Amino acid sequence: MAEPRAKIRPAAREKDVPLHEPRSFGGRLKAIMVETRSVMPAADGAGLSLILVIAAMCFLASLSLGAALTVGRTSADWARDLSGALTVEVKPSDAMPQDAQVEAVMKLLTETQGVLGADALSKADTEALLEPWLGKGNVTEDLPLPRLVDVRINPNAPPDVEALAQRLAEVAPGAILDTHRQWQTELVRAARSAQWLAYAVLAVVAATTIAIVTFATRSGLSANREVVEVLHMIGARDKFIASEVQRHFLHLGLRGGIIGLALSVATFIGLAWYGKSANSFLVPVSSLRIEFYPALAAVPIVAALVAMITARITVLRTLHRLL
Repeated sequence: MAEPRAKIRPAAREKDVPLHEPRSFGGRLKAIMVETRSVMPAADGAGLSLILVIAAMCFLASLSLGAALTVGRTSADWARDLSGALTVEVKPSDAMPQDAQVEAVMKLLTETQGVLGADALSKADTEALLEPWLGKGNVTEDLPLPRLVDVRINPNAPPDVEALAQRLAEVAPGAILDTHRQWQTELVRAARSAQWLAYAVLAVVAATTIAIVTFATRSGLSANREVVEVLHMIGARDKFIASEVQRHFLHLGLRGGIIGLALSVATFIGLAWYGKSANSFLVPVSSLRIEFYPALAAVPIVAALVAMITARITVLRTLHRLL
C-alpha cells in the first residue's frame, strides 16, 4: 500500500484545519467561500475558469429573471391604470365650436354615474404632447388639433361604455370615446412575450450550466484518476468520492453565483439611473423593486445546487468507466 499511497498529489488537499479548533462565523464563511478540501484540486486554473463561467451564467440568469419580474409587474400596473381610465377625443367640427364641444362633454361626464372625475387638457397641453414627435415650435396655429379629456372611472362600478360613447357623439359632434382596450390587449401580449423570452433564456442558461459542469467533472476525474484509484484501494466507495467532488462544485457554484448576482444588481441599478437621468429610453426603465431581490438572491443558491447535483450524478456514472 505504500507505493500507491505515494502517488497522491499534494494539490488534492489544502491546509488542514484542526478538528479541535473552533471556528468563528468568519471562519465558517471562509470555509464555504474559499476552502475546498476534496479529491479535486481547489485552486487551479480550471477551478477559476469554472467560477468565471458560472458567474457569467448566473449574471445572464439574474438579468433574465429580473427583467421577467419587472416586465410582469410594470405591465400589470399599466393595465390596471388603463382599466380605470378613459379618454375622450374631441375633434374640430363645423357643427359647433370646439370650446363648446368640450363644455358639453364635461357636463355630460359630470352627470354620468360611474365617472369619478374628468380633466380637459388645454390646447397648450396637447401641443406639449406632440412636441417630442413633431419637434418644438413645429406645431402651428392652423394645425387642427383635437382636444383631449382624461376621464377617471370607478373600476368596481364602471359606466356603460357603449351608451356613453353614443351620448357623447350626440352632445358633441366629433367626440370619440377611447377605452384603451386595444392598447391594453397589445400591452399584455407584449409583456407575456417578453416574459416567455426571459424564461427561455433561463432554461438555456440552466442547460448550458449543466453541460459545462458535466464536462468539468469528467475532466477533473480523468485528471485525478490516480487519486481516485488510491481511494478505491484503501476502501473508499463511489458515494464517498461523489460527495467529495460534489462539495468541490458546490463551493465553485456558490462563488460564481455570488459574483454573477452582484454584477446583475449593479447592472439593474445602472440602467435605472441612466434611464431616469438621461431619458435615453422610449419606455421608462424602472429600478428593480425591493420585493424582487429575494428571488434574485436565490440564483446563486440554485446555481450551486445545480452544479452539486450534476457533479454527483456525473461522478457516479463515470467512475464505472474509469475504473
